[in-house]
Amino acid sequence: MKTISLCALLLALPAAWGATLTHDYDLTSSLNDQVGSAPLISDGGSITIAGYTFGATQGLSLSSALSGSAASTYSILLDFSFQNLSGFRKIVDFKNLASDNGVYNLSTALNYFNFSVGPNGVFAADTLGRVVLTRDNSTGLVVGYVNGVQNISFTDSTSDAVFNAAGNIARFFEDDNVTGGRESSGGLATRISIYDGALTSLEVADLGGPGGPSGVPEPASFLLLGTGLVGLAFIAKRR
Repeated sequence: MKTISLCALLLALPAAWGATLTHDYDLTSSLNDQVGSAPLISDGGSITIAGYTFGATQGLSLSSALSGSAASTYSILLDFSFQNLSGFRKIVDFKNLASDNGVYNLSTALNYFNFSVGPNGVFAADTLGRVVLTRDNSTGLVVGYVNGVQNISFTDSTSDAVFNAAGNIARFFEDDNVTGGRESSGGLATRISIYDGALTSLEVADLGGPGGPSGVPEPASFLLLGTGLVGLAFIAKRR
């Protein structure tokens, strides 16, 4: 068997998982999409070697790229830290700052206001954490994870976690204008990745915490298979 055939098989396998990486932003280098689509837009803040640093009224947005089915069935991965964890600190806004609902830190707990809240103590100030939020439009199920562990879930019967039709704008770390309280915090973000499907709990667990892989999920079974194929490719090359 030729090496090129084995490599082609290895690259083709991830498509079977049903969730494809559609946007990937390494915020330690730029706001550009490494998959090749639209860049993130910065509302203040700056890119440094450590990541995207932002103040309490600053954040990132992405428009149009989460349109069609991607607006309602998706997985979003965010690696970030907040400086201030007291009370509500917004992580993801779905309605272009026109609704108080959305994903928050609530005094060190993951919270989707006002549908579900997880246990306290999953976030620490100035400490990177990995939040993954998934939504499956076929069931309406929204699930939130912190560092690979499920923290919240609810059935989104009102489509609250569907990105609004007017531009399909996703906003990160910026609070809405509804309450006037600007429930946000300064912090640091190192990666944002978006998939076109709802990752399973096993796939999210395999992604782990910040600093781990954040491309197409590679369950342990796939990693073992991949290792075997690479070994075969090496043997084939030596023959």
